Amino acid sequence: MLHNVSDLDLRLLRIFACVVRCGGFSAAQGELGMGQSTISTHIASLETRLGYRLCERGKSGFRLTEKGERVLDYAQNLFAALGDFRDQVQSLAGRLVGELHLGLADNIATLPDARIHQTLARFNRRDQDVRLHFLIESSSELERLVLSGRLHLAIACFSRRLPNLRYEPLYHERVAVFCGREHPLFDKPVRNAGELESCDWIQHGYAVADVQLPADPQRSTAFAQHMEAVLHAVRAGTHLGYLPTHYAERWVEQGEMRALLPDSLGYGITHSLVVRDEPGHNEALQALVEDLRLEHGVAPISAAR
Repeated sequence: MLHNVSDLDLRLLRIFACVVRCGGFSAAQGELGMGQSTISTHIASLETRLGYRLCERGKSGFRLTEKGERVLDYAQNLFAALGDFRDQVQSLAGRLVGELHLGLADNIATLPDARIHQTLARFNRRDQDVRLHFLIESSSELERLVLSGRLHLAIACFSRRLPNLRYEPLYHERVAVFCGREHPLFDKPVRNAGELESCDWIQHGYAVADVQLPADPQRSTAFAQHMEAVLHAVRAGTHLGYLPTHYAERWVEQGEMRALLPDSLGYGITHSLVVRDEPGHNEALQALVEDLRLEHGVAPISAAR
């Protein structure tokens, strides 16, 4: 049984958490930098220290036991507490340290107003030793992860305002309906949205759920969680779909797609920074938020609130 938590125990717990995050021993090899047999030995050692099994592994796949689920939750709370302690102690020296978990919407690299890489470059010039973790997810999932503390901040398009979160607009994006070169409407003049009702559409989970689209798809025969999948269906000529204009520009210029009634069917959305609305001592997070504001011309929080 585990009576004292040693450095070895912490290391074994981190290996265990990584295996769970990756979905199994084999998938965790790359992130941990060790072979599957070594990972298995470490997990077995942890189970011996605890006195019970944490996971089932074999031909049926990898899954946690009920006690393994509990240990994972406890371990994540422990890591968070250790991280807070480290950040608070190290911040006394004036250097930014720790880890930051950031969430982003997918495919914004071609959006000129999204100055993400400029922000990262500005942050890198600070006196810092911060490890950054990036996650691409849907808006609703990013909100949930920020609210739970799994993400420090996220940037995406949010139509709602959840309690205990603070939203700050950063930049805008234009979205329009596109069809591919093989689509029957590609070479035909389109006069109104009614002409699109009989077409097959692909809907996408990244779209803001509460926004009333100018063109309401009547025949949605495909669904995608990310924009790249929407792009494939549009380029195939089988479906119409909404895409950001900056993202579609490359294929429009190549003559592979075109926007349909962009003035009347297009619409604008705003991407916002979201963080937990609470006082904190994470100086690295505060510095990154400051750099985001500076790069996007957003007023400091004291003036914005």
